[in-house]
Amino acid sequence: MKNFCIFLRYKLFLIVLSCLGISWSALLLFSSEEENFPPTVFYAEEEIKVGEFQKSEEVSGSYLGPSALEFLDDKTLCVLQQDAWRLDIFCLEQQKVLRQMSLPGRPNDMLKVEVKKAEKTVTRIYISCGQLNGEVVEVDPVEMKILRRWKGMHTPTALAYIKRSDTLLIARRYHADVAFVDLHQDPAEAWENAPKVKVVREPLQMELSPDEKRLYVANFLPLMPSNEVIVAAEISIVDTMTRDVKNVVLPDGSNSVRDLCVSPDGKYVFLIHVQSEHRSITSQLSGGWTNRNGLTILDVENEDRTGCYLLDDSLQGAANPWSIRISSDGKLLAITFSGCREVGFIGVEELIARMTRDLQGLSAGYNVVWSAGTLQQTLKMVRCEELIGPRALVINEKYTVAAGYFSDNLVVFSRENMAAKEKVQKKERGIYGTCEHFTSFHPHIISLGEPPVLDAVRRGEIYFHDAELAQERWHSCATCHPEARVDGMNWDLLNDGVGNHKNTKSMLYSYQTPPCMVTGIRKNAFIATRAGFIHIHFMPQDESLYQDVDAYLQALTPTPGMALNPDGTLTESAKRGKRLFFSNRTGCSSCHYGKYFTDKKMHDVLSENEYDAYSDFDTPGLNEVFRTAPYLHDGRYTTLQELLFKGYHGDPEKRLDQLSEQDKQDLIEYILSL
Repeated sequence: MKNFCIFLRYKLFLIVLSCLGISWSALLLFSSEEENFPPTVFYAEEEIKVGEFQKSEEVSGSYLGPSALEFLDDKTLCVLQQDAWRLDIFCLEQQKVLRQMSLPGRPNDMLKVEVKKAEKTVTRIYISCGQLNGEVVEVDPVEMKILRRWKGMHTPTALAYIKRSDTLLIARRYHADVAFVDLHQDPAEAWENAPKVKVVREPLQMELSPDEKRLYVANFLPLMPSNEVIVAAEISIVDTMTRDVKNVVLPDGSNSVRDLCVSPDGKYVFLIHVQSEHRSITSQLSGGWTNRNGLTILDVENEDRTGCYLLDDSLQGAANPWSIRISSDGKLLAITFSGCREVGFIGVEELIARMTRDLQGLSAGYNVVWSAGTLQQTLKMVRCEELIGPRALVINEKYTVAAGYFSDNLVVFSRENMAAKEKVQKKERGIYGTCEHFTSFHPHIISLGEPPVLDAVRRGEIYFHDAELAQERWHSCATCHPEARVDGMNWDLLNDGVGNHKNTKSMLYSYQTPPCMVTGIRKNAFIATRAGFIHIHFMPQDESLYQDVDAYLQALTPTPGMALNPDGTLTESAKRGKRLFFSNRTGCSSCHYGKYFTDKKMHDVLSENEYDAYSDFDTPGLNEVFRTAPYLHDGRYTTLQELLFKGYHGDPEKRLDQLSEQDKQDLIEYILSL
């Protein structure tokens, strides 16, 4: 009966294909790796062994990796150099570094604060650093020295400051919370005593409302079963007085929410994100068939009323929006597009007028996503060829500045557009507050140092984030695999038939743990990487490019487990959990063992669903399992507790029911430490 249902489903799919003008033979192009790969992509096991990659003879330069910008004054920038672990004070007029200082760890984010000290206003820079045993440091940007340090937190990310109470807000990425740190207390005590408010998942950015009553937190990825009808990231709204939290679900398919900003009048919140068509069969990219890129606007007066405009035009994508900023007068929005070397500008007045008109007559609670090209007349995209991987962004009354993460340079736009000013002065008919009235579109490029000399790993990282290597620029590899990890979505790839969506897998250790894909359909990661460019990007590349991507992915290192002690040792609970993990009481280590916690074999763990064409699935490694939710091949569980104690994963005899509550907590603690 089951086989008959599968047969009927496939027949129905063929009928739909014929209506769309797509032939079954065309689909075979995407599902058969052995018949369609160019000869150069085949590797016998004796030619390239798993775990090896071709090392470049080039010696890489010292990469800077500018990842955050703040104006210190009208002409001077604070530049956070992520790869150099450094803070630079950079003069735009002189085009040189005035001062610099080393940081105690790889920096994650930066915040400038003006505070009162001895009857005068001074500037302080707060920087979040590191992963395991991470910390936040307070820096005097004049003396260039660290004044205070808050230590012992795992992966601190976004920062905010409540002036009325002198409180520093620190988001922890993997603990998914925001700590309210009293700056009047000793740093060690302040961190231990800080109330911690739970948000949703991986809070990468946050911003306060102008009255400081609300904190808006951008949760990077969805945290919901990826086989549900709606799968989307959420924005957390924290009442800073009561610390109550409300989560607002973004439009279906929203993920990789990298940034947000609040309008100066506090009426709107603007968020940028990937907008995935995760229900579609990935048979093409044209027109945004698979991934698109969105700007969601939250109406603060009515939090259930949102609208999402696609930033793409109808012919090509605007891949990987990374940062968004609004001018202090509330008239200009700027956005960096990391995947396509562009900076975009939007006139806020025009945008809000458009949204008000487009939402007219629609009920609250209805998430609208307008089609690609809707903003084509409102959004001005400026391409900057020299800017590789534009990420960081800052705007003031004089300039808009974006930084090329991979090119170690800045692109600077003047806020004055003389031609537009003349039009306004002449009072020509039809003048409107569009973006061209508030900025020029002719930037100049400033280098932050010597041009970086790229090795294979760095080149591969650039290619992995480059949407120019995909048809019509709709996505990059990093769209579905941010930081080469997961997007929290299910996808219907054509390598194992159709109609059986599978959860995105992390690419960490994929070369060391063949086979690849959930169904093991790819013999190893070398084949899988090349298949991605051919069947997902629809743009085959040269073998040298593939080898650079191989080098980047094999160079990935795991984030230390979020349940470890700050010194990297197991907690007492995790030690007990480790004994359970490797005991017959749980049986976990029968499949998950060794350095990568996988036997590299296919198993039937009774997780097959009604749409699956296979019952055996690849044993995933458990390194970084704390950041790879949702779980199982179809993403049906969002927590390890659900996976083990509700789904009885790999435990048909339900041995885990015999564990005490303390045993269960200890087992989870150990797994979260991996």
